[in-house]
Amino acid sequence: MEDDILSLLNEVEEIIDHGPKIPMTGKVLVDDAVIFELLDRVRAALPEELENAKWVLKERQRILDEAQAEAQKVMERGKAYVDKMAVEHEVVKQAQTYGEDIVRQAQTFAHNVKVGSVQYADEMLQHVEQSLYETLQSIRKNHEELKSLAIEDKEQKANIEREKEE
Repeated sequence: MEDDILSLLNEVEEIIDHGPKIPMTGKVLVDDAVIFELLDRVRAALPEELENAKWVLKERQRILDEAQAEAQKVMERGKAYVDKMAVEHEVVKQAQTYGEDIVRQAQTFAHNVKVGSVQYADEMLQHVEQSLYETLQSIRKNHEELKSLAIEDKEQKANIEREKEE
């Protein structure tokens, strides 16, 4: 997906690099239809990046829910074990210790899964944000260059008209 967007941006860059130069201006003449078609293709590729970010968030939530459910099961098993062993005082002490260890382990596991999924989601969102930012910057730059070329074209046309009138 990122490669698709980058390849489209590379195409725009190629068109600009190989476009005919306008003498004494340092500007390049490009076919706006080609540029607009490439921009449409970039826009079509962007939603895939956004869908991936949504998937990462949904996957993070699923992992958190699973960890929570597993922690709950472990805690219930520990409590059931403690209740069953409550018949004898020493056994009760051991069961309480065991149950507390299970609860701590489950909480540690849930915490580690949560931290990992949050970090993963954050990294994915940063990557998507950077890709979108770079794409937007490139589009803005190309748009400004196209506007500049259009203004120059109008000015040249006006100069030609004035020269004809004289």
